[in-house]
Amino acid sequence: MFTDVTNYSIPSSEYVHRRNNLALKLEQNTAVILFSGRAPSASLDESYPFLPNRTFFYFCGIEQEESVLMLIKSDAKEPVKTRLYIYPRELEKEKWTGKRLSPQEASEISGISDIRMIDSLKHDVDEILSGSMKIAWDETDHSHERARLEQELARTDRFDSATDISGFVTLLRMVKSPLEIEAIRTAVKVTEESLQVLKENLRPGMRECEALAILECEMVKRGSLFQSFSTIVAGGKNTLCLHYPTPKDIVSDGEMIQIDTGARAGGYCSDISRAYAVNGKRDGRQQALFDLITECKKTALSAIHSGATIESVNNETRKTAAAGLRELGVIGKSEPDALSACKRYYWHNTLHHMGLDVHDICDRDMIFVPGMVFAVEPGIYIPEWGFGFRVEDDVLLTENGAEYLSIPQT
Repeated sequence: MFTDVTNYSIPSSEYVHRRNNLALKLEQNTAVILFSGRAPSASLDESYPFLPNRTFFYFCGIEQEESVLMLIKSDAKEPVKTRLYIYPRELEKEKWTGKRLSPQEASEISGISDIRMIDSLKHDVDEILSGSMKIAWDETDHSHERARLEQELARTDRFDSATDISGFVTLLRMVKSPLEIEAIRTAVKVTEESLQVLKENLRPGMRECEALAILECEMVKRGSLFQSFSTIVAGGKNTLCLHYPTPKDIVSDGEMIQIDTGARAGGYCSDISRAYAVNGKRDGRQQALFDLITECKKTALSAIHSGATIESVNNETRKTAAAGLRELGVIGKSEPDALSACKRYYWHNTLHHMGLDVHDICDRDMIFVPGMVFAVEPGIYIPEWGFGFRVEDDVLLTENGAEYLSIPQT
């Protein structure tokens, strides 16, 4: 299969719906201001790759730097006014940095009819600050643009009345719509197809970076120019480093290779981990650990249901891990508390929320409800054996329990 996400996008009606949901949470006489941000400088005239602030993107779908979204709720009887501020097109500059959105294009993507040029933003903000309207923003946004707005507000007598909407946004983003779920499914397909190509090309003696190049090449060919996070490829003893950053080593015959990666579609992430025997056949210990992690994943899937929490899933999964490690002899009979001893080998949480960010914003104590999407990644790492790994799949919580979005590794 070849899943192409080059032009994959969420329809503008979805962004309109999200803005309406946010408006229901706002007090009257409130103006929300959200910033897309800009790419941080790398050096001189070079910048790091740009992705818009995810809260900004969530409400309008615009992926352009230095854009601003404003929602004004003045009266309960009137519809919320929505404005999008963008830079005007500059043909000379576009020769260097690429085409900017026209007002019509920005309107088609976002569903916003009131598109204004960015140079009118200061006047509009000053007008708001000079009146009685309250300002609302996302305090998790650490951009220079929001910092400047905060400085402006500090000069007025209404700084303490500013509202943080990040709590509202977290609750909205934790439960995915059908369109969001479909975007994640599509990102999963791209990841799985790319992993299959890599698996077919694995061989003893290849470098970790070669495996990484094959994998990311396949994702880019399918239109995922930005992955969900920096792909992790670790072989042999390097599997004992969770976020192994320097994939330069050769993977030898008989070793395992840990892959942790994810493509994007329409801005939405996937997150899949696979543990492959580089020669195509697991030895006894490798198979035993793979089987135990598979049991942990079964436990986690059973524990993911409405009313559960991250902590409850962690607790149940670690019980399975502890019992299995005891059976394998990794935790000795002389250690009376296998669950405590398990912490030496079970290093990270079993799952995390996933969406526009691979580790999506969440209330960690909130009970699970249908529509939540998780990356489920039980992992066991045994320094005494010289390796460890995790096997990770993406899961949707439905009314009937947890449903795989990816195809589990066998």
